[in-house]
Amino acid sequence: MGGDDETKGKNHAFVYIASKDYAWIPATLLDTDKGKAHVEVPHYKDEQSIVCDGGASASKKTKEWVDLKKYPNKVLPLQNVTGGGQLIEYPDMVDIPFLHEAGILFNLKLRHLRGRPYTRTGDIIIAINPFQWFTELYTEKKQIMYSNRLVWESTHTEQDPRRGLEPHVYEASALVYRGLAFDREDQSILVSGESGAGKTETVKICMNHIASVQKGRDIKSGGEIDPVVRRVLNSNPLLEAFGNAKTTRNDNSSRFGKYTQLQFHRPEDEMAGSIDLANTICKLAGSKCEAYLLEKNRVTGHEDVERTYHIFYQILAAPDAEKTKLWDGLKGTDFNSYKYVGDTDTKKIEGMTDAQHFEKTRETLELIHLGGDKYTMLMRAILVVMQTGNLTFGPREGDSDKSDCTSKKELKGLAELMGVPEDALNKAFTERTMKTRGETYKVPQDAKTAKESADAFAKEVYGKLFLWLVSGINEATKAEKNFEGGGLASSDFGIIGLLDIFGFESFLINRFEQLCINYANEKLQQKFTEDIFRSVQAEYIEEGIALAEITYDDNTDVLDLIEGRTGLCALLNEECVRPKGSDEAFVNKALAQNKKSPCIVVNHMDRMSFGIHHYAGKVMYSAEFFVVRNQDTLPTDVEELMQISTNEIVSHVAVDNEPAKAKPGRQKSNIVGKTIWTKYKTQLATLMTDLRKTTSRYIRCIKPNKPKKPSVMEHVGTVEQLRCAGVVAAVTITRSAFPNRLDHAPAYRRFLPLKPAAAGKADKNDIKALLAELMDSALASLVQGEGENTKKAYVIGKTKIYFRAGAMEYLESERLKGCDKWAVIMQRVYRGYCVRKKLGGINGYKMQAKAPKAITIQCWYRQLAAKFKLGRLRKKHKEKKKKAKKRVRAAMKIQACGRGYLVRPKFKKKLKLMKERERLKKLANDLEEKVREAEMKRLQNVEAAREAAENEIEEYKEVVREELKSDKEKQKKYAQQQTLIDESSNIIEFLRRENTKLKNQSEGMRKDFKELKDNNKRLQEENEAATSSFTALNDHAKQLNVKNAKLITNVQEYKKKLEGLKDDLKEKQSYYIAEAEARLAAQKRMAAIVGTIQDKCRDPQLIEDAVIMALECEAEAKAERAALDAQDGKSAPATGTTAAVADDDSTDYGDISSDEDSDDDSD
Repeated sequence: MGGDDETKGKNHAFVYIASKDYAWIPATLLDTDKGKAHVEVPHYKDEQSIVCDGGASASKKTKEWVDLKKYPNKVLPLQNVTGGGQLIEYPDMVDIPFLHEAGILFNLKLRHLRGRPYTRTGDIIIAINPFQWFTELYTEKKQIMYSNRLVWESTHTEQDPRRGLEPHVYEASALVYRGLAFDREDQSILVSGESGAGKTETVKICMNHIASVQKGRDIKSGGEIDPVVRRVLNSNPLLEAFGNAKTTRNDNSSRFGKYTQLQFHRPEDEMAGSIDLANTICKLAGSKCEAYLLEKNRVTGHEDVERTYHIFYQILAAPDAEKTKLWDGLKGTDFNSYKYVGDTDTKKIEGMTDAQHFEKTRETLELIHLGGDKYTMLMRAILVVMQTGNLTFGPREGDSDKSDCTSKKELKGLAELMGVPEDALNKAFTERTMKTRGETYKVPQDAKTAKESADAFAKEVYGKLFLWLVSGINEATKAEKNFEGGGLASSDFGIIGLLDIFGFESFLINRFEQLCINYANEKLQQKFTEDIFRSVQAEYIEEGIALAEITYDDNTDVLDLIEGRTGLCALLNEECVRPKGSDEAFVNKALAQNKKSPCIVVNHMDRMSFGIHHYAGKVMYSAEFFVVRNQDTLPTDVEELMQISTNEIVSHVAVDNEPAKAKPGRQKSNIVGKTIWTKYKTQLATLMTDLRKTTSRYIRCIKPNKPKKPSVMEHVGTVEQLRCAGVVAAVTITRSAFPNRLDHAPAYRRFLPLKPAAAGKADKNDIKALLAELMDSALASLVQGEGENTKKAYVIGKTKIYFRAGAMEYLESERLKGCDKWAVIMQRVYRGYCVRKKLGGINGYKMQAKAPKAITIQCWYRQLAAKFKLGRLRKKHKEKKKKAKKRVRAAMKIQACGRGYLVRPKFKKKLKLMKERERLKKLANDLEEKVREAEMKRLQNVEAAREAAENEIEEYKEVVREELKSDKEKQKKYAQQQTLIDESSNIIEFLRRENTKLKNQSEGMRKDFKELKDNNKRLQEENEAATSSFTALNDHAKQLNVKNAKLITNVQEYKKKLEGLKDDLKEKQSYYIAEAEARLAAQKRMAAIVGTIQDKCRDPQLIEDAVIMALECEAEAKAERAALDAQDGKSAPATGTTAAVADDDSTDYGDISSDEDSDDDSD
């Protein structure tokens, strides 16, 4: 039976099951029943320990039932493992037999843990950010190897040149160069991923390798770099300085989308497919760059742990001498001097300080001819932005509806930087020009609106200088002006495009920016789906499979919802045109006019939100500020002020690369301009047009964990990124008709146990025919339709066999059953062989002749076994007694410690509470005494002051009366005295008020005293309760001590009883041993007598009577022994042992009689 169980366990299927915490975890499928699967789930110590190893490293295993309705096709995804359950690593996931989300996750995790960041999926490279630098992966030797293998040595081969090569980002850059140089087709590499996934670094690696490949086959290290190539390579870090910032996810996060077009010179006399290995036929001539959706909101504010754009910190970290050259007001400033910047704890970005980055930025600007006056103008434009953040506004002359700039020094500095009058600058922010049919007038703005205008101005200036910088880089790098003196048109150059764009985003709160980003990803996903579809088409054609088998869902519905005639884009632009357009009205219109769309999601709990079913999942958007952010326009006053600035970047009017259209804006208002969405949609349309002219390759960057630790992968986050990157969608398309595929030979070997017993007609050398015969038999129950409409569960191609949904799982389950059947047959044959070998050649008669001697040997052996068993039992009994004593002592110690541990904190708490009560009681008494003394002093002072005042008044009155009677000339003095009397009355009134105030204070102190008294009373009650609780605990402890003493006494008594029982046991044991020995001797004598009778007697009846007599004697002995055991209660284990020995001996008579009977019968 043990062998059967072992074989069954080995043949269980290894699968994945869904997990809320870890996305997918490995398990072992035990059985399926009525739509549920019984699985064994291994548990590991943490997420990083979860691997596919058959549960070998698991801490424990549990069994559970899984509902199959939650899984595609109602089957669990299978693992790609060996027979022992070890995961097989696949560099190219196209080769994975069971390709699904869980299989992708664990294959990527295995490669990530082994230090292999790149994995291939057809033409897609999945790059896992290792958060460490592998120097050996990016050496010049490695670059040359990929260049030679994929470009210079693979031009004449028809098979895939990547076979045998480890996946690398270099293969994408080498293959696009090969496609451009030899196939004469424009190429592109699309890099996407979330912030921190390594997009920017990947683009730089690709660009450097392309620059290396274009040098030719024989690359010499250390050679001089062409100036144009150097400008192209250095332009990328320059854009990082102005467009990258530190975020919560990444220290060097790109806050804009970028499409770089590397331009290559291709001689016109070269034909497509022509190859010249001796000379480079395609040389890097220049580049052009387009920027998309710069995050201008970061200019005016960011989170505390984040930073604004790097260039701000670089300027402020520069030496004072350098800063003074730009503007005298910069001297002595630091990060905290500007509100838009603020302090930061990040001292280095990519291993360099901000001051070092500033030097590199300045050198790069010189390299691309943006030095001198242009450099100063650019830096001062940045200072305009920084200085604007320091402006403050307040009410003008106490009127909150009007405002004025309260930071005059900052306003003066800003006016100096811009080259405009200070008064005009102040009015541009604090006043707004309104136009009607017949007149124009100024309307004052409050302080909040003025500050918003200043922030909008700062964002607009930074947006202008960024576009100016991109334009300057293009002027210095584009091939039309810089390659061999210029003169060539843009169409004369081949293109390799590098798209570094933000990945799909879904946060807790998603706003207008997330909708724009996800809209761009939907457009890119559409092209991605088309390219994957074409690659699947090519594979099916190569394998000879009908193209009608391919089915997939695209994202047309989502794009129609966003950019259709009644889509979100049109409705939002319409709301921006309306004079009283609002976010809520936009949401209501969007939901009403697109209610039939399957992609819209209605939020009944919030009228200001809506949702969209994107290709990567559902995303809910908050429509707050949608209308405002879509306008992105300036008041005309600020716009006119910018036009008179002496700084050309500030006064420069950006020109959009789109045809003239009607400008959606508020008519007869001070706000004009195109909407953000209209500009962005036009940019995307141009981008998609350019991309569709190229052959695209894809690099999907994945951030394996949020803490950015090496060799760590978080399952849930990784799976979400795989979905957002479209990898799962690509798998869905490629495996839409046939989810599983295997090569012919491995498939035949794997499912050979399902081969029918009857021999087939297929040729043994034709693997394809053998496989078809095997599958026809194994999958006969899954055939659909009849006649011409018959649809088999598999299709055999030229090199692979393709299985429809559910077919592979069905074969695996049947294979397990087949393996069990063959295992039973093998076990049956082997066991028969063992038995035959053991019994073969043995004569039965010889065995019977040796029977008497065998009995003697049996008796001797059983006696020895009984002795050994008795000794083991004695030893075990002693050990048990010792362990029991130790357990009692340990239990007593543990109880004592536990009780002390439980009571000690309570006692300390009560003691602390009692001390606190005493302290509060003493404090209350002191306060009461002080209040009483203060009250007495106050009453005494008031009474003394009142009496003194009354006496003084009476004295004055008396003096006045006397003087009036005696002398009329003293009338004037009387008036003075009257004044003194009035003043005295005022003093009395003042004293009365003071008396009232002191009474109120006294009343307040009485209330405080009463509260203290109540608190003291409450503390006393708590003290009494605590005291009673403490007393109860003491009583309980005493009771426990008494019980403990009783237990100790009982233990001593039990010990004495145990000693007595031990003595009785020894006596009974001796008695039973003596009795057993006597019985054994009698049995021997009886056996000798019976043996003699059997040997010498010829009377069968006498022999039978002798045997029966011996058996009766044995039966009487058994009855006596049973009676004795019943009396003693079977308390002695040794007695049982001796009895067992006797029982075993008594069975020998039966054997003897049986043998004798058989002998007699034979006679």
